[in-house]
Amino acid sequence: MEIIRVVLLLAVVGVASAQYKQQSHGHAQSYVSVNQLSSVKHEYKQPEYIKHEYKQPEPVYIKHEYKQPEPVYIKHEYKQPEYIKHEYKQPEPVYIKHEYKQPEPVYIKHEYKQPEPVYIKHEYKQPEPVYIKHEYKQPEYIKHEYKQPEYIKHEYKQPEPVYIKHEYKQPEPYAHPKYAFKYGVHDSHTGDVKDQAEERDGDVVKGEYSLLQPDGRKRVVHYSASKHGGFNAVVSYSGHASHPEGYKKAESSHY
Repeated sequence: MEIIRVVLLLAVVGVASAQYKQQSHGHAQSYVSVNQLSSVKHEYKQPEYIKHEYKQPEPVYIKHEYKQPEPVYIKHEYKQPEYIKHEYKQPEPVYIKHEYKQPEPVYIKHEYKQPEPVYIKHEYKQPEPVYIKHEYKQPEYIKHEYKQPEYIKHEYKQPEPVYIKHEYKQPEPYAHPKYAFKYGVHDSHTGDVKDQAEERDGDVVKGEYSLLQPDGRKRVVHYSASKHGGFNAVVSYSGHASHPEGYKKAESSHY
């Protein structure tokens, strides 16, 4: 909008300057012609600037009416196909004449020879009779004599006592027990961290051990044992328990 206004203003200024030049040139000619008679005083008037206000043209809406095109119907004419009539001609028979030739008979002459008779002479021998003589023997009777079984008399003999001789061994002299030991394991790769220390003096045993639990806490056990007091242990924990995620899921699914 500002560019249009500037262009219009420049156009108006150009028109006004052109009119001014024309008017001033005419006055000069008239002044020369009239100067001989009298002096004419001309007053110059500044041309007024015409202010043109630009009005935005109103939009023109063109209404397009859509007309549905009329359908075009194409009429197809169906032509019945013409049938071609084929005339069938019976093929003429072809007669093939075969000449039959009677085969000549073949005579095979067989000479028959009478086989000579073979006479087999069998000599018959009368078998000699075989006489079997059976001698009957009267069975012998076996006489069994019964013998009364003899009774064996067992005499009981009192076993002789066996005496076991025990040799008495003098007990070894009593040694006063006294020892002390200490060890520790610190494996950061497997998480095996533990240690123990114990000492004994006679019948009194004192010691302590500690280990790192899976939850991250350290368990410390102080214990003592004696002949009269028995075994006593005091358990204490240090640190905060923290369970891994896999341990929590397994525990929740179990319950």
